[in-house]
Amino acid sequence: MTTKLTPTEKKWNPLGETRSFLRQAKEQFGTTGAILPSSGYLARAICQSLRGERGPWNILEVGPGTGAITREIARAMRPGDKLLAVEINQRFADHLRQEFETKNCFDAVRQQIEVQCGRLEDTAGEASYDCIISGLPMNNFDGEMVRNIFQVFRRLLKPGAPLSYYEYLGIRDLKYPFVKKGEKKRLSEISQIVNEEILNHQVRFRRVWLNIPPAAVRTLVLKP
Repeated sequence: MTTKLTPTEKKWNPLGETRSFLRQAKEQFGTTGAILPSSGYLARAICQSLRGERGPWNILEVGPGTGAITREIARAMRPGDKLLAVEINQRFADHLRQEFETKNCFDAVRQQIEVQCGRLEDTAGEASYDCIISGLPMNNFDGEMVRNIFQVFRRLLKPGAPLSYYEYLGIRDLKYPFVKKGEKKRLSEISQIVNEEILNHQVRFRRVWLNIPPAAVRTLVLKP
């Protein structure tokens, strides 16, 4: 027997989501990398690639957290699209599954979405995705991990497929003068790797000021 949910149960609760996000950010900042969920402005900017003229897509979202960007992806999804959301934090993954089952914004695409709890590196596939949207906190990782993340993106993306991700504006530059030598080296390695990818593959850039903190949204085509 299926239990029918009331409108109150199906209503999005942003305060509850923020509390959940803050709790997990405090406990597991290394893999969360943010202090608040992404704003609607950031979500719309990072999903721009989904709105053009296209056929059905296989979409991969990495690091969806509590689903602030996932909701915008769902709004842009079309018949035939498939979305795999990969989240390393088990509590966030469980939260997302509950969101998909109960929230009105997922009604039309509920059967097209799957949540996988695990690491990006363990995601199966070779040239399997037409678009990747990433919320991974690059600034929290070391250079080797950032390089590996881009290698996995290349493995998973189809030729010509966009990768869209965001990072907070100026964070590495702001931190650099105030940290110790080892941390300076780590930040420099990240900047070198990311800047090389941007120089060679970026096709779109947008600043989003209405986010906490303000963010840069970048779209790259890693396999022209």
